[in-house]
Amino acid sequence: MEEILEATVPAKIKSPSTFDGIARQTLKRARQGQLGIARQLAEMVILKLVYGLGPGYYHSARLWRSELPWHFKTGFWPYKKFRRFIATINPPAYQKLSQNKLSEKAILNLAHLPTATFMGHLHHQYGFGLSGKELKNADQLGELLMEHSTIDKLCFKLVEGFGGQGFHAAQVIRDGEIRLQLLDSGQVLTLHDLVEKVLQVYKGQNYIIEEYVHQHPLLTALNPSSVNTLRVWAACSEGESWVIDAFLRVGRRGSLVDNTSRGAQIFRLNLASGVVGEGICKDIYNETYNCHADSGERISGRALPFWQDALMLSQKAVMAFPHITFAGVDIAFSENGPVIIELNVEPDPTSAIIFDRCHEELFSRF
Repeated sequence: MEEILEATVPAKIKSPSTFDGIARQTLKRARQGQLGIARQLAEMVILKLVYGLGPGYYHSARLWRSELPWHFKTGFWPYKKFRRFIATINPPAYQKLSQNKLSEKAILNLAHLPTATFMGHLHHQYGFGLSGKELKNADQLGELLMEHSTIDKLCFKLVEGFGGQGFHAAQVIRDGEIRLQLLDSGQVLTLHDLVEKVLQVYKGQNYIIEEYVHQHPLLTALNPSSVNTLRVWAACSEGESWVIDAFLRVGRRGSLVDNTSRGAQIFRLNLASGVVGEGICKDIYNETYNCHADSGERISGRALPFWQDALMLSQKAVMAFPHITFAGVDIAFSENGPVIIELNVEPDPTSAIIFDRCHEELFSRF
């Protein structure tokens, strides 16, 4: 069997999703003393045909480990099953309260939970600023910034954007005429150019404007260009709340966001202490690391600040939303404590791979 597989594998692996890569990893794990080739192939076939989990998932989740019981492997869910389950604990009719950043911000503020300071909703017809004045165009944005002269950095988020889509952050320049310098490119723009050419408000885009979070020095040291956040899976049910698990995301050099879809690094966490564990690559190669990929800054082993406060805040955030019992809560660490960035009421189910816990276990309390 091993000779047959080796004959089908070319010298160069094309991509993590190819048969070549999976075949090589199957051979590699067998040679390391994990499950044998025949056993791995049989499990991959059964998990695909019966449970909807493909060979790529099998290797990403390291299901080839010889010590794992079968019920652990069958406890992982494909996306469709995960989504059906989420719909039972987070009714779809109420999910939009969080998926729309304007309504999400309103609920969090009414619950007096710390978030980035709300500055306004920029919309060409219905926009309004912090004081209730209209915020429909560049001139009115300038008036808003004149009223709040201490604001030095802003971020603009699409009201219904995902994965860092449409995110912009800028430094406010006040030298007679108010201008904004984009933090990623360094480009200096007039307010009119920002609103019309970058944000494209007149084409129907609308944004929530927040004061930029000045993160804790420890998080800045990990990667200064991005606000580096926790993703906490938190839940509440029948009067109880709890944290399921959490991981840390760290953006890449020059990136404004720490979304994994934009290349951010992922680090496991000790849930009891908040100490950062090893970083992992969520692919079939299962590589681990301890340092930032660009700067070489060591990340593993550091203890995150305000740890227990952050976990408690994530639970309060879920409890604030009617009929929502589970969410992936993104939390930043400001200089003064944890701050809620946003909630994800249907987070990426493959986070289970990061936690190294199957979905059946993660959601057992439901």
